[in-house]
Amino acid sequence: MSEPRIAIYIRLSSADEETGKKKDESNSVVNQRSLIHAYLDKHSEFANAVRREFVDDGFSGTNTDRPAFQEMVKQIRDGRFNTCITKDFSRFSRDYIEMGDYLECLFPFLKIRYISINDNYDSADYKGTTGGLDVVLRNIVYDSYSKDLSVKVKTAMIQCAKKGQRINGEPCYGYVSNPENPRFDIPDPETAPIVRRIFDLALDGMRPAAIAHLLNDEGIPTPGQYYLMKHPGSKNHVGKADNQRWGCYTIRRILDKLTYTGAAVGMMKCNVAPCSKVRKEAKREEWIVVPGMHEAIVSEEEYQKVQKIIHSNPAGERNNTPFPLKSLVVCGYCGRRMTRWNSKFTRNPRFYCTYGGKYGNITCKDVKSPFECELEKIVLTGIKDIIARTGSEKKFGKSLEREDSEKRIAELNAKIKALDAEKMRRYESYTLGECSKEEFLKHKGEIIDKIRELETQIDEADQTRVFKGAESEMISTCQMFTGQEELTYEMAHAFIEQITIYRDYRVEITWKFKDCLS
Repeated sequence: MSEPRIAIYIRLSSADEETGKKKDESNSVVNQRSLIHAYLDKHSEFANAVRREFVDDGFSGTNTDRPAFQEMVKQIRDGRFNTCITKDFSRFSRDYIEMGDYLECLFPFLKIRYISINDNYDSADYKGTTGGLDVVLRNIVYDSYSKDLSVKVKTAMIQCAKKGQRINGEPCYGYVSNPENPRFDIPDPETAPIVRRIFDLALDGMRPAAIAHLLNDEGIPTPGQYYLMKHPGSKNHVGKADNQRWGCYTIRRILDKLTYTGAAVGMMKCNVAPCSKVRKEAKREEWIVVPGMHEAIVSEEEYQKVQKIIHSNPAGERNNTPFPLKSLVVCGYCGRRMTRWNSKFTRNPRFYCTYGGKYGNITCKDVKSPFECELEKIVLTGIKDIIARTGSEKKFGKSLEREDSEKRIAELNAKIKALDAEKMRRYESYTLGECSKEEFLKHKGEIIDKIRELETQIDEADQTRVFKGAESEMISTCQMFTGQEELTYEMAHAFIEQITIYRDYRVEITWKFKDCLS
């Protein structure tokens, strides 16, 4: 083997802090560094070798999404190192499948020597193998330990939530951390009165949209703007709080928060699986609610009364039969849905952008549609034109007789699977010494080229399949509404994706079958 060039990898996970001490000394960066350098100095073949450290502090070992780790692997692939050393397997990776890929595939192919000190593993001792069952079992144990630790951390968080402690994140708007005990909250003297006022206005019967309009008129900072005022160096809310204004959704979220009754609410989100970074909203009945843990801004009775008010919408009962263009009309400047407004002085409704009128956004102020009856005529004329063009079947008849793309894609995937198997056989021949590295790389390149060519053919066949499906759907939709003379909700939503309104009553219709119509 040539002169060793050693990549030293050190990792400390945030999970290592959950072991009962502030930091687990056996896994600390200092301890790992000391142990590895002592090992290298002890062995004469490594004593004077080139060494470089790669350190990830605060990163989980359950995946390889770590900056120093990725940089180390990149430099190993570039040939800068021929040896990699860690304190143990778990520092490199706790995922036994990924660990196996490196030990069995990548490192042997690149001729990298891997050493795990505490596991007494040196790949140089295993000619043609990777350590067998012993190594596999160690990695499975490390992987299981991570999942078990994840469950224990969740259990600890549940226990804290049951004690009424805030387990993560910042206090909600209206509260600040208690200086004497940061796990508990106290009312914020600056924002608690605003929350109280929002509830009072709701109790007086004011709708959330009207409350938002009032707060905007008075220039009261939104929760995002207030957070940035108090945390100027934070990255949270940056870029979206500058022009942010109070809206109906923000007011509803505040009115819906049980926290303002003095209750501590925890576990509102959960991980989809142990060790997973993906989180989802938990069902309300799964929340952990502990009443009376901090000073209330509103009483329980007031909170329940507000819930009845905001969740009862008499206006919604009048919309059981939706008008044809409902939810389709949007502003061409801010992209928000426009509101249908029927003035008492006229029988002809229009669509208005409320973001310009209510909230003072200059870019879309005074944007309004033609009268609804005129807009419906434009839409109906466009739909009739599509039905007429499709009914001729001159343009679309041939597409229905095309080759079945599903069968073609299945055949191409079978060929790719066979080539993948061939590539694996070539690799096995190379590892057994039956062919040289140059021969292996040549055959591998030829196989990869064939696979790419087949993947291109799959993409083309898939596009044909999708296009054919869209054409068939379009034809069946046209047949459904052929001869219909009046625009209905079902008809408009079957053909239209959205209707964009600009100033001077300019209308732009985005059709659902635009690819077939081009």
